[in-house]
Amino acid sequence: MSPWASWTLLIGGAGLLLAPNAAALLGWRPRCLARPGAPNRLLGAAGVMLYGTVLTIEVARLAGAPNGVLKACSYTALGLIGCSIALVIIYDILAGPPRSGGR
Repeated sequence: MSPWASWTLLIGGAGLLLAPNAAALLGWRPRCLARPGAPNRLLGAAGVMLYGTVLTIEVARLAGAPNGVLKACSYTALGLIGCSIALVIIYDILAGPPRSGGR
């Protein structure tokens, strides 16, 4: 992968993943996720973990790390993705059934 693609992923990920999820960690609640009593900060943590995945892989590539380090970063990224999926599942369980009716 070219350095331009890596930088694009890092900058795009910061804008699309990190910013809204950091806001969710600080208490911002999007209207589409406005379930009463839902722990929205879990979704923010899941999104920040996804950006951590991008960071883990792309920073190692930009630094020109050897293949062993890249492989370890890939496995770490898979673990972060698994933790992120687990947080979304926990959110869905704790949030309960969705509200009936319209928005």
